[in-house]
Amino acid sequence: MNEKSRLKVIDEFMLDQDLPLDLDDLMMVLAEAFRVPIALIGIMGEYEEKFKASYGLDTTSVCREDTLCSIVVKTRDQLVVSDATQDPRFKDSPLVTGAPNICFYAGTPLVVNGEAVGALCLIDTKPREIDVKHVKALERIATLVSQHITLSNEHEILKREHGLIDKSPIVLATWRFDTSLNLIHISQNCEYVLGVAPQDLLSGAVQLNDILSNAAEQDFTFTMQAHLEGVETHTCRLQIISPTRTIWVSMISTASFREDGTLLSVQAFLFDTSDQKFVEDKLNKTNSRMRLLLEASELGTWDWNLQADVNQVNKRWCDIVGLEYEYYDTSSRFFKQLIHPADFINVERKLNEHLSGEAKVFNTTFRMKHSSGKWVWVETYGKIVEVDEGGNPVRVAGIHRDITHRMENDLHERKKTQLLQFINKTRASYLQSNDLTAACQSVLSELIDISDSQIAFIGQMRDVETQPKLFIHAISEIVWDSKSFTQYAEYRKRNLYFSSFDNLFGQAITSGEVVISNTAGAHPASKGTPQGHPRISRFLGLPIKVKDRVVGIIGLANKFSPYTNEDAEFFQPLLDALAGLFYAVDLEQARAEAEEKLRKLAMTDPLTGLFNRRAFIEQCEDMAKDHCSIFVVLIDIDHFKNVNDTYGHDAGDCALKQTADIISDAINDGDIVARLGGEEFAMVIRGECEREAKKRLDSLRKRIAATKMSYKKDTLQLTVSMGVTFVDDGFNMDFSALLSLADQALYDAKANGRDRIEWAPFTKKAV
Repeated sequence: MNEKSRLKVIDEFMLDQDLPLDLDDLMMVLAEAFRVPIALIGIMGEYEEKFKASYGLDTTSVCREDTLCSIVVKTRDQLVVSDATQDPRFKDSPLVTGAPNICFYAGTPLVVNGEAVGALCLIDTKPREIDVKHVKALERIATLVSQHITLSNEHEILKREHGLIDKSPIVLATWRFDTSLNLIHISQNCEYVLGVAPQDLLSGAVQLNDILSNAAEQDFTFTMQAHLEGVETHTCRLQIISPTRTIWVSMISTASFREDGTLLSVQAFLFDTSDQKFVEDKLNKTNSRMRLLLEASELGTWDWNLQADVNQVNKRWCDIVGLEYEYYDTSSRFFKQLIHPADFINVERKLNEHLSGEAKVFNTTFRMKHSSGKWVWVETYGKIVEVDEGGNPVRVAGIHRDITHRMENDLHERKKTQLLQFINKTRASYLQSNDLTAACQSVLSELIDISDSQIAFIGQMRDVETQPKLFIHAISEIVWDSKSFTQYAEYRKRNLYFSSFDNLFGQAITSGEVVISNTAGAHPASKGTPQGHPRISRFLGLPIKVKDRVVGIIGLANKFSPYTNEDAEFFQPLLDALAGLFYAVDLEQARAEAEEKLRKLAMTDPLTGLFNRRAFIEQCEDMAKDHCSIFVVLIDIDHFKNVNDTYGHDAGDCALKQTADIISDAINDGDIVARLGGEEFAMVIRGECEREAKKRLDSLRKRIAATKMSYKKDTLQLTVSMGVTFVDDGFNMDFSALLSLADQALYDAKANGRDRIEWAPFTKKAV
């Protein structure tokens, strides 16, 4: 048993108060029926049992510890004791040994709202028995008493409510329907509220319809007819005709129906709303004048109830965004989804600053989507107009003004200035770094911003292995999937090329015309996007041209609004600037390539493709800076004059080229080979010991001697003589002196029979 819960029920049903249950007569009948001297109803409180109805007992309460009813309450079960004087549990109880001298006891619990609150009991001063039939009857009577307690409590509450209504400005009226609706009850305060005595209305001397205006009578009749048709609840406003003043009441009515669905009764609350109606009329007049002023000023209004999330707007507000006023959705979600994504965060921030008290007003400009698909600029000014008891905002109201024309003009001028600035930035970046790719990458983010796009790239046409390809200078930091990320990795290495032009940007390159696509997949060239590339919903391709030749492209994609020809015209200065840079870069590259070609011609032997004497000397001087050990070798073809005299100079040239090929094939990385003139060649071998150098040179000599050189039908077989000198690491080398030493050694080789190698005295001992 939960004692706390049980005592709470006793308190709620006012059973611990001195309010009678009016059941004393029932106790008398019960005592006579069971032929006992005492019958009573006891409520078990925290410390005592209080008798709420009794017969044959004068006392009104007893100590809880002494009473037998406490056992009934605790066990929630019937208790029958035939002779308490002989029962060990009760024989010493003061109620047994003294008044009322309990001998026989039969009690059953009283259960109210699920809790045992007390007991109904029969008491006799003599021992006796009771059969099961009478015990069952006592249990049923206890159930009826419990129901009576519940009904008594409800009745008491109802009386109090009626008392409150009689003292309030709210009239309670009840009509019962038999063949017609008849007023059967109306609260006593109706004369104060409605101006007519309740007895006059109840007696029929005055009908409620008699005191209503014509319009109110029609509304009242409509309400009652609606209830007759099955409507459960209805609300209307009625005007009462009074000699002294105009009374407006609001009526909220509720109908009750029988099981067959027919109307049983109608109960209604009528409360005076005259003051409210007066204020409403004043507000309506004021609002009417305000609406005229707003319409004349072309201002849209909004009034947002934050708690209910209802945003009421006027027709002009809807006109600004092209909406039908009748179909406007009042939720904030609908309003917010019209805001341009790029402006949404700023609008939310400004609104929250005002709602939190950081800003005195909510004032900002942003774009909203028109029903036609375009974006309109609006300026809004709003302020909190209602707060709750805690000071938290409840309503915010404000105005909207269409500033599209002004903003578009300002934005266009601002973008023109911005475009000029980053054109100059591109040029300056290139002039500073001489790096066209870096210059394009430095302005890409500004290009994306000024074009309101999400993706952009700048590409230049280049011939790669005789095939035209588009080299990507700069592209957005877009997210590719894992399969195609390698392409973006190539871009990071400045090696991203596109060779397929069967797509939107390819159409701009091949046609030389601006390509505009504002519907995904609708353009004939809407295909060929690299796998893993983000979806292209809108595209603008701008060809970069030099003298009507396409040299590159700017690609823009996924603008929030459609691309237009005006966009293409706007970016023409940038296209011209990039065309100039591309042309300048091409000229610079052509000049550098020509200089490199001339340099190579000046340093190359035209017959063999080897270094000439001049280049050989320069290379050797550079090698001297490395401070390494080197062998200087001069090679001369033996009896070469006989070849020219016997087979002709063409055969001699052929022999020279084949000999040059054999010598070139024998050198390692870092070695140098050159033709010094006529049939004389030179080699520089670096970083080897004497033994390895001798081995390599002897192998070369033997290979030349073993090679049969063909010229037309003739076969030539040549030998060579070599002169070698050596200089050690760190020695201050004079190559003219070294060549002289090697030349003397070569002379010795020829004098000693040719087809041999002679070594000059070493400048330092070889390691």
